[in-house]
Amino acid sequence: MKRTTSLTLVGKALAHPLRERMLWMLGDGERCGCEFAPELDVDPSIVSRYLAVLERAGLVNSRREGIRVMWQLADPQLLEILERVAELANEKVT
Repeated sequence: MKRTTSLTLVGKALAHPLRERMLWMLGDGERCGCEFAPELDVDPSIVSRYLAVLERAGLVNSRREGIRVMWQLADPQLLEILERVAELANEKVT
């Protein structure tokens, strides 16, 4: 049952396009949470909420650096997995 719950959390975390974009942005390396809002053109509170969703799903990790919160992918292979899932989704759609 726990595996299903974990998979559901990941699926829900990936279900929003902005959260997916945030993961792709982290593929370039660690970022401060403050960098997302201007690039995504959204309110910082949305960024904070979405990063929390991704963290609860185990997709990202955070650490404090002074007053800044730095974010990174929990697993470097995550982008490869996302690319493969996107390929599979495109194959089924077309």
